[in-house]
Amino acid sequence: MEVLTPEVWVEIGRYVGAGLALGFGGIGAAIGMGMAAAAANEGTMRQPVAQGHLMRTMLIGQAVGGSPSIFALVVGLLIFYMPVSPEEIGLPKAAALAGAGLAIGIGCLGSGVGCGWPAAAACGGVARNPKRSTGIMSLMIIGQAMAQSPSIFATVISLILLFRPVSAVGMAGVGVAIGAGIAMGAGALGPGIGSGTTAGGALRGVSNWPRSQGITLRTMLIGQAVSQTPAIFGLLVAFIMMFALADLEPTIVNFAKTIGAGIAVGLGGVGPGIGSGLAGETACLASATRPRLDALVLRTMLIGQAVSQSTAIYALIVALILIYLV
Repeated sequence: MEVLTPEVWVEIGRYVGAGLALGFGGIGAAIGMGMAAAAANEGTMRQPVAQGHLMRTMLIGQAVGGSPSIFALVVGLLIFYMPVSPEEIGLPKAAALAGAGLAIGIGCLGSGVGCGWPAAAACGGVARNPKRSTGIMSLMIIGQAMAQSPSIFATVISLILLFRPVSAVGMAGVGVAIGAGIAMGAGALGPGIGSGTTAGGALRGVSNWPRSQGITLRTMLIGQAVSQTPAIFGLLVAFIMMFALADLEPTIVNFAKTIGAGIAVGLGGVGPGIGSGLAGETACLASATRPRLDALVLRTMLIGQAVSQSTAIYALIVALILIYLV
C-alpha cells in the first residue's frame, strides 16, 4: 500500500480540487445555456420570422452565461498544474487545493444557472417583440453580469487559497482551507441563482412593457444587489479564516469548528439568496406593469428581501461564534 507522505497528500489535493472545480463548475453553465436554447426554440415555433434575432440573442446569452464555466476551467487548470514550493508541501496545502476547487466549483454552479434565467426570458421577449431585440439584449447582458458577481467572489477566494500559504498549520490549517472553500462556494450558490431569477423577471416585464425599462432596470439592480448579501457573508468568513486565524492550535477540534463555520455561513446563505431573488423577480414584473407604483413596489421588495435574509444573518452569527468563541 502506498505511504501517504506529504507529497502524496498534495497530489491528492490537486486531483480532488481540479475535479471539484470542473465537475461542479460545468453543471450550472450547461443548464443555463440549455434554458436559453429551449426558450429560443419555443420562440422560433411561435415567431419563425424572428429566427435571426432569436439566434443572435440565444448565442450571446449562452456566451455570457458560459463565463462561470471558464472561470472554473482556468482555476481547475491552475490547481492541476501550478508548482508547489518544498516548504509548502503538506496537508494544509493539499486542503488549500481542494478548498479552491470547492469554492470555484460550487460558486460557479449558482451563477451558471442564474445566467440562464435572463437568457431564456430575453429569447421569449424577442419572440414577442422582435423590434425591441437590441434593448432586450442589453438588459439581458446587464442582468447576467450581475448574476456572475458571486462566481467572481469565488474566483478571488480560490486564487488566494492557491497562491497565498495558509496561515494556520496542521489540522487547523486543513479546516481553514476547506472551511473557506465551503463558505465561499456554497455562499455564492443561492445568490447566483437568485440574481438570475430577478433579471429574468425584469426581462419578461420589459419585453411586454418596453417603456418601463428604466424603472425596471433600477428595480432589478437593487433586487440583485440585496440577493447577493449571503455571498458577501461567505466572502467575509472566508477572508477571516484565511487571514485572521494564524494562531489556531493544530488540533482536531479547531479543524471541526472551522469546517462547521464554513458549512454554517455557506449553506445558510443558499435559501436566502434564492428567496430574495423570487421577491426581486415579482417586483421587477410589477414595476414594468405599473411604473407609477414603483416606489411602493420597491419598498415592499426591500422589506421582503430583508426578512428573507434573516436566516443568512443567523448563519453568519453562528459561524463567527464558532470561529472566535468556541
